[in-house]
Amino acid sequence: MSAQIKKEQATVEKLIAMEWDILQDLRRMLVNPKLSAAEKIRAANAIAYHASVLNKLLAQKGENPQFNDMNLGDFIKGVEKRTARRIRVEFIRWTKRLSLTK
Repeated sequence: MSAQIKKEQATVEKLIAMEWDILQDLRRMLVNPKLSAAEKIRAANAIAYHASVLNKLLAQKGENPQFNDMNLGDFIKGVEKRTARRIRVEFIRWTKRLSLTK
């Protein structure tokens, strides 16, 4: 294997563009009626993770983070009602399991 592979350097701008593409794909998954509630919950978790990564990349670039003003309630408003209800129920169960006062 004498051929050298050229590795393209990933710039912050390219990484930001990739994160936006990932977020748009995940957002489309949330409105897909063929997916189960569990798959939509996983997609919502992935959106939260990638939004955090995008926020850090934007901060590295020196831009204002775009997700500071958005909270979970604002995000759930844009999600299908049944999915939002399922997320709320799972969140309540999760907080009850972690609660010290059972």
